Amino acid sequence: MELQDHVALITGAGRGIGEAIALRLAKEGAAIIVNDTDEESAGKTAEKIEQIGGRALACRTDVSNREEVQSMVDEGVKRFGSIDILVNNAGIGGSSCLVKDIPHETWDKVLGVNLTGVFNCCREVIPLMMERRRGKIVNIASAAARRMSKLGGADYTASKYGVVGFSHHLAFEMAAHGVNVNVVCPGATLTPLVESHTTEAFRADIGGQVPLGRWNKPHDVAETVLFLASDRAAMITGVVLDVDGGQLLGIASDYKEDLKRRTETSDRNVKARLETEGGK
Repeated sequence: MELQDHVALITGAGRGIGEAIALRLAKEGAAIIVNDTDEESAGKTAEKIEQIGGRALACRTDVSNREEVQSMVDEGVKRFGSIDILVNNAGIGGSSCLVKDIPHETWDKVLGVNLTGVFNCCREVIPLMMERRRGKIVNIASAAARRMSKLGGADYTASKYGVVGFSHHLAFEMAAHGVNVNVVCPGATLTPLVESHTTEAFRADIGGQVPLGRWNKPHDVAETVLFLASDRAAMITGVVLDVDGGQLLGIASDYKEDLKRRTETSDRNVKARLETEGGK
């Protein structure tokens, strides 16, 4: 087991991507501090971990509240001794309106959870890692932090760009202390929540826009996080890994049409060259 005797704190682990990360790391031997704002969801994830023979502690915590984060970290350390891995996965969606119409309270809430929440958790866990001169921090951002997104709004996009910038700076600070800091940017991910709130036609349309031809599944992200949390990634820090099926390459339909045009042009050029050479 890659993470035997390690302790991981995973925020937003009550469902979806966070739950998948928690279960995957638990299967590799890590004790898991399961954070979520929904106490029942956190408890269910913890139960699933215990059912596979793992150790877990469920914590209902709002990561935007620094006092609650302090209490969560204290409770986790009291139970398991320390924290070796921090996965900042907790996040909420943004507005769907223009910047001029975004309510101030919405902006504050989105930035509070998605960005300040990352800071709060890092600030509490970093001293533990510095003391032991080891640690892995994986911050979950979004494809929206890599290119302008039509979904989620400026508040969500700003929060995720902020996570990337914060992580780069933190990686530089923590390198001298043996702590790796990296970012995972998932593309469209088909969680149970997304599946229950979208139509089959919508899912087919989005999947068709991905060069690899399908949505992410939560386990795709979880496997990436496991790699970054393991010793296999000992010399990787300050990087952003895109888990998006090639979405950053462009819309698949546009890409395929462009590839078709370039192939046809190339074939014509080859044919013309062969005809020219044959005529000499």
